[in-house]
Amino acid sequence: MAEFRVRVSTGEACGAGTWDKVSVTIVGTRGESPPLALDHLGKEFTAGAEEDFEVTLPQDVGPVLLLRVHKAPPALPRPLGPLAPDAWFCRRFQLAPPRGAPLRFPCYQWLEGAGSLVLREGTAKVSWADHHPVLQQQRQEELQARQEMYQWKTYLPGWPHCLDEVTVKDLDLNIKYSTAKNTNFYLRGYSAFTELKIKGLLDRKGLWRSLKEMRRIFSFRTTPAAEYVFEHWREDAFFASQFLNGLNPVLIRRCRYLPKNFPVTDAMVAPVLGPGTSLQAELERGSLFLVDHGILSGIKTNVVNGRPQFSAAPMTLLYQRPGCGPLLPLAIQLSQTPGPNSPIFLPSDDKWDWLLAKTWVRNAEFSIHEALTHLLHSHLLPEVFTLATLRQLPHCHPLFKSTGLGIGGFSELIQRNMEQLNYSVLCLPEDIRTRGVEDIPGYYYRDDGMQIWGMPSSLETREALVQYVTMVIFTCSAKHSSVSAGQFDSCAWMPNLPPTMQLPPPTSKGQARPEGFIATLPPVNATCDVVIALWLLSKEPGDRRPLGTYPDEHFTEEAPQQSIAAFQSHLAQISRGIQERNRGLALPYTYLDPPLIENSVSI
Repeated sequence: MAEFRVRVSTGEACGAGTWDKVSVTIVGTRGESPPLALDHLGKEFTAGAEEDFEVTLPQDVGPVLLLRVHKAPPALPRPLGPLAPDAWFCRRFQLAPPRGAPLRFPCYQWLEGAGSLVLREGTAKVSWADHHPVLQQQRQEELQARQEMYQWKTYLPGWPHCLDEVTVKDLDLNIKYSTAKNTNFYLRGYSAFTELKIKGLLDRKGLWRSLKEMRRIFSFRTTPAAEYVFEHWREDAFFASQFLNGLNPVLIRRCRYLPKNFPVTDAMVAPVLGPGTSLQAELERGSLFLVDHGILSGIKTNVVNGRPQFSAAPMTLLYQRPGCGPLLPLAIQLSQTPGPNSPIFLPSDDKWDWLLAKTWVRNAEFSIHEALTHLLHSHLLPEVFTLATLRQLPHCHPLFKSTGLGIGGFSELIQRNMEQLNYSVLCLPEDIRTRGVEDIPGYYYRDDGMQIWGMPSSLETREALVQYVTMVIFTCSAKHSSVSAGQFDSCAWMPNLPPTMQLPPPTSKGQARPEGFIATLPPVNATCDVVIALWLLSKEPGDRRPLGTYPDEHFTEEAPQQSIAAFQSHLAQISRGIQERNRGLALPYTYLDPPLIENSVSI
């Protein structure tokens, strides 16, 4: 006979405890024990509890390989029968054998109803390191079960594949929001909804009466960054700066030659460039940049309040003044086809013409950001990475331990972008080089992102694998933070980032007026809907796990623990540098400050 001490740790989340009975089977190199009940007098497995049990094996099973955990409802006298299924969140088991060091079996999973779960000791193992047939068989059985549980489907043609489930209710408990997080999310949404309902704004389908009236919704929730946007949204320097450090800092690229469909002339830009230079000279110097929203050309638009909405596919030329001066807009064309009905708007035009042109660009930014930079690149692709991980890597694998267009227009945009999406776009260092923006000053998304990337291209070498894994981690953590956390800051003052436009783009100059500008912007109720949504999506609804923190202790070996400590120290150093820089900025760039970055896409 052999005596073992079993220590069981239950999670602290709401509903983590269970009334069900738990037993374990110890599997070793020479066989396995029968199920061994873990039972004390009184209640076991309450939330937050850590309990010790003594179990006796009838025979020696040899060195331990696996731990099978069994959970079943308590036997009750008839006619009461068994209780309803009772979920249990188990953090870990620790097994102390008669001789040798204790073995830790990380779990960190919900067990729903009656059933069994196989746990391995916490040392990470790749497939070739599983020498024993029992471990090899367990690995294959786990992957087979996962592939049956998590299956692929096509949500819409041309979109990335996703999990084959119909509603959130159908998801396994282990990939759902926690009850507390879910409740907090809906309470926040309800409070914002109620406030705007009481103000009489949520049901108003008409136009805003003025920019001054628009201030009413702006004040319902505000942040220092949102206040800065309100104060500076009309300024050319702020308009340009948002291509670097706003919601969509991934489109700007150095312009070495003017596109043929963007016929900007020297005379047009002379007031901004000044004397003694020319477009060609500045192109050769590398001081001109282009933002092209051409992917929006001809895209299907939505209907809001019974009215068709409009979209543009603008091209924006920008100029970086010598000596680290501000980035400034030089020219805007609101379509991809030059001609009499598609004038090139300039800073020297009438102020309302120029402001309307810039606002059309900001509307294009909203569409590209929400459909592609945010939804596709930071949500749909991470789901592909996650699902592939769940289906192809067992829990013991080292990598598993880290972890208005309307729907029609969004779908078409995603299909178009998927056709041209490539690996280098997802790898920050390559993307920065490809767009030629290595040295443009004040590009904090690049500067902070490159520090956090911090890792050394087919996956034929270890270096290539490291880059691929880094891309996945960066996309699911830092990049998502950079394009998600600032949504409310940028959109709370709606004219800075209008979600839809009610009138078509202007086809001539000299026609814009304040009342026409207001009439082009979204109606009151659409403004409220979007602002509420972006307020919710900008705020983590609880259970925060900042980048580099691992409350689930999957790592039992010394080497990964040292790596985690080094990573956390490096992130702390990056954070100190970012906070020091931000103290000197009128508008601090905080979206890539490590303590504010979630470990993964969590909202």
